[in-house]
Amino acid sequence: MEGAATLKKIDTVLFDLDQTLLDKDQSLTSFANYQYEKFSLARYIPDKKNFIEKFTELNNIVMPKDEVYQKLVDIFNIEGSLCTGLLDDLNNNFHLNSVGFPGLHVMLETLKKGGYKLGIVTNGRDFYQRNKISALGISDYFNDVVTSGAVKIKKPDHAIFKIALSNLRSSSERCVFVGDSLKADVIPAKELGMLAILKSKEYSFTQPDAVCDDLADIPNIINRLSGL
Repeated sequence: MEGAATLKKIDTVLFDLDQTLLDKDQSLTSFANYQYEKFSLARYIPDKKNFIEKFTELNNIVMPKDEVYQKLVDIFNIEGSLCTGLLDDLNNNFHLNSVGFPGLHVMLETLKKGGYKLGIVTNGRDFYQRNKISALGISDYFNDVVTSGAVKIKKPDHAIFKIALSNLRSSSERCVFVGDSLKADVIPAKELGMLAILKSKEYSFTQPDAVCDDLADIPNIINRLSGL
């Protein structure tokens, strides 16, 4: 659904990564299942579902990954010596379980052919986020990727958005931001003068210029917001 917006000539589209392009919940579930089997965690946690649910829950909270595993070790009485191995395995292999939302490649291909400059602005460790982007097979679509880990600035700080705009030689008035968070994505983008699309199943009556949960619809929404 789209709200009222002043038509602007858009030449740049910025995206969040997790829960916008990457299906984070499915990726976490897949990786948790893999680690449960690889590290024979059934000896500590007979019910695999319990581990997967807690792993996913903790990884959706903003905290260092070593703390996530320490909490898992404490909750399930897992042998402490496994903590380092589990963390190293996450750092090296999580991206191999990356799952993109349906329509991801078609949407990016359509925008690229439409002449838009494309970028990603994401919170997270630089290598970790870039590995996920690579694993999704979408690196070549993007003109620029800005991670909080690389620039030491996190969304919703306006500065990280400005870095992306500068790198792309674009302006906020010609940019639309697509993200799943009102606080981290939509609100700061709007404060900077961008148009914003909320990636969500729930309609919001405030802030975004459009709400969409189907990536395949994004190009048409951007064209309409741009008056094309």
